[in-house]
Amino acid sequence: MKQLSGNWMYAVVLCLLGTGLSLAIGITLQNKAIEHQRLAFEHLLDRRTDELQQTVDEYKLSLLNTATFISAFGLQELTPSRFRDYVAGLNLGENFPGALGLGFARKVPLKEESRFLQEMNALGLKDFQIRLISPSSQDRFVMQYIEPAKENYSAQGLDLGSEKIRRENCLSSFSRAGLAVSKPITMIQNADVGRMGFTMLMPVFDKPVPSGDLGIRYEELLGWVSFPVSIDRFLKPWIAQEPGLQVRIFILEEANKPILFFDNVEPKNVTLFPHLATTRDVQLGNRSWRLEYWPSEPSSGSEYNPIYLAWMIFGMALSVFAAFRLKKAMDTRDSLNLHEQMVNNASEALIAEDSQGRIQLWNRAAEELFGLDRASVLNDQEHNLTVPEELQSSEKRLHQRAAQGESLKNIQTVRTNDSAQRIHLRMNLSPVYGHDRKLIGYTKSYRDETEARMLWKDMHSLEELIAHAPDGVITLDESRRIKLANPAALLLLQGANLKSTLNGQKLTDLLAPEVLTEFEQEVLNPLYRNRKVEVLFNWPVPGHMEQTPLLFRGFVLNYPDLGESVWTLRFEKRNRPYTIDN
Repeated sequence: MKQLSGNWMYAVVLCLLGTGLSLAIGITLQNKAIEHQRLAFEHLLDRRTDELQQTVDEYKLSLLNTATFISAFGLQELTPSRFRDYVAGLNLGENFPGALGLGFARKVPLKEESRFLQEMNALGLKDFQIRLISPSSQDRFVMQYIEPAKENYSAQGLDLGSEKIRRENCLSSFSRAGLAVSKPITMIQNADVGRMGFTMLMPVFDKPVPSGDLGIRYEELLGWVSFPVSIDRFLKPWIAQEPGLQVRIFILEEANKPILFFDNVEPKNVTLFPHLATTRDVQLGNRSWRLEYWPSEPSSGSEYNPIYLAWMIFGMALSVFAAFRLKKAMDTRDSLNLHEQMVNNASEALIAEDSQGRIQLWNRAAEELFGLDRASVLNDQEHNLTVPEELQSSEKRLHQRAAQGESLKNIQTVRTNDSAQRIHLRMNLSPVYGHDRKLIGYTKSYRDETEARMLWKDMHSLEELIAHAPDGVITLDESRRIKLANPAALLLLQGANLKSTLNGQKLTDLLAPEVLTEFEQEVLNPLYRNRKVEVLFNWPVPGHMEQTPLLFRGFVLNYPDLGESVWTLRFEKRNRPYTIDN
């Protein structure tokens, strides 16, 4: 009776322990699931915020490039047709969503207003007028060009300096000598619908590096390049990537007084779940945006599923034994499946043989390498299928060494496929023992080296051809150092100052500083980003005033088996001059 009573006691203790363990597991899993969801949401917000910051940086870079071009070529080269063609090439609708256009606002001193209007008439803009938003007696910041002209007709000729917010933004960009973003404003182009937006400005000076003295810098100021941006259109493709994500954007003018700029949050979420908002900051030049994110279907995370917990407790008591047996069977099955998947999906050809040399395993990579399917080779011997006759005795000696316990690695060998073609391989051969340490077979793995050998031959042949080519040919590595330069390249790039080799030098070190940026943008950046380039560039001859027009054609050679890539430039001398219209 005492023994029976003790059994009950043990059963109760076990039941209580099992119940407590089940509850602990349920609560832990619930909390981990909640934490996992929170971390996943945080990672999502980090990624989306980074994407928005990258988009802003791309707009900034485009404005900077445009300002650099205008500064380099001067206002006299900035004609309406050239500006129109330049903007058309940017493909604003696809590459800069939300941008209503790209404009150039020119600084016009008040005393030169009449001369500026005469200049615009001489350029063919007969109806051009300076339009003030409000009366102003200060220098004009006139929107000289803005494209596409049809969609931005209402903004052309607008004096940005005649309105407080726009003028402050212009002067902020000037004083920073960099990007400035306005406060929220109603876009002139969308005034009829009241759509809000902002303006991104980049100053344009008449020299690459403006003066540190603000007075002198103002004299050097030519104007600004500008993106007028509609906030709704700007954010539309960004929001479309995560439709369930809701966001509010605030302008941080003062820490305690953020200005709400954009909002697509459902009011019920804000009311019922105020603690779920998560914030991130984005920097736009002189201005900071605070992004406040909300999930579309928030969950407080405090509810636990009582049915799940009840089933868990009840199931633990009834199915301990069955679960143990099932788990053991499933573990065995999964282990076999995993083994089969690993073997079949291996990139190397894998073969297993018994102690008599009969094939017991032949994976998919072996089928592809030798052209023989698994069913046709099982229980056959490999030396009857793939080993050339002259290697039969050598293969037998390798098996004898493996039978003595030696693992053979990286053996260079030759095999034949089903088409009787020879394949150069690297083989590993290892013995397999049973639980009683008795030899039960062998495993072999093969890696095909035929293509790598051909690549090396092709590369050496290519170097011979390049050395005698009439055009200049150079190859570059990732750091833009010259790996190879043929004699024609030495002559075209160096002129009379001919050195015996350029290998190891950076290509950009051969250029003068005043043309380095242009060469980077027109030749090297497209080559390294787009993997090909074809452009005519005026190459400066060292020690001389003249420049040689060279037509650069470039592409990338990839050698995945060798683990490297080579950027190649081929160039030839052209007689026709290179101008901005080219």
